[in-house]
Amino acid sequence: MSTTTAISPTPKTWLITGCSSGFGSALALAALTSGDKVICTARNTQALSHLTTLGAIPLSLDLTSPPTIIQATITSAITDHGPIDYLVNNAGVVTIGTVESYTINELQEHFTINVFSHITIAQAILPHMRSRRSGVIANIGSIAGWGGGPSLGAYCASKHALAAFSLSLQQEVASFGITVTCVELGYFRTGILEDGKAFEAKKTIPEYEDLMRVARGALKGISMKQPGDPKKGAELVFEMLSGRGRGVGRVLPGRWVVGRDAVSFVKAALKRGEDMVEGWREVVSNTDCDDVDPSKDMIM
Repeated sequence: MSTTTAISPTPKTWLITGCSSGFGSALALAALTSGDKVICTARNTQALSHLTTLGAIPLSLDLTSPPTIIQATITSAITDHGPIDYLVNNAGVVTIGTVESYTINELQEHFTINVFSHITIAQAILPHMRSRRSGVIANIGSIAGWGGGPSLGAYCASKHALAAFSLSLQQEVASFGITVTCVELGYFRTGILEDGKAFEAKKTIPEYEDLMRVARGALKGISMKQPGDPKKGAELVFEMLSGRGRGVGRVLPGRWVVGRDAVSFVKAALKRGEDMVEGWREVVSNTDCDDVDPSKDMIM
């Protein structure tokens, strides 16, 4: 059941990337409805008119730009509009192709958009959050980061990487009063899987064509039939990040799954992992040096 977005007694400032449509647009709308200030980004700011008419501040941002350009853009936004309270790295792409078919350039562009740009933007904002001893950084991940799939190696790997960076950053900045989480979404009914939205490796390998045909068909079959409602999901994410409504008194984990299907998916992934570890325990455990006390594990 959808809830009414909680109104903020003191308006906060959000920077949300990838707001032209989908989850980013829905989250920006939830923040605007609350009375907060929203800086929303897209390559082409004309695609943000549905948000700017409601008071959002448009910011042109190409995530494939050099890091110096991205950081200068973010720094200018802070200078012009004041401190950022909530950073939501939402922009991302889906790329399909087999591991053998990707060129390094294709993989680098995919990771630049889905991982490196998120880190670059966080690096630009973190000094300001540290100086104020407050702030929230949310990287929008995916349940794809809990597994792997044929033809989705690049996407799954990028979401794995984003989760790991988020977990590490969470521990690095907690003492500065900064919250970091990777919001791992299930399948939400956005247009990200529509024809033309998913990029495909240019190289074709005949032996994999049957697999690729299945992958294309699967994405097309899922598109706009996903179970998750972006509006409901965005309202929940807004409340949890801002500590309002259902987020009052809750502490976000470093990896936070969102969606009924996401809960089932991650539970199954954890069960497979536990079964694997237990199934191999006796085989792999006799590898310590002779002077090691097995009762004292070194766990990070």
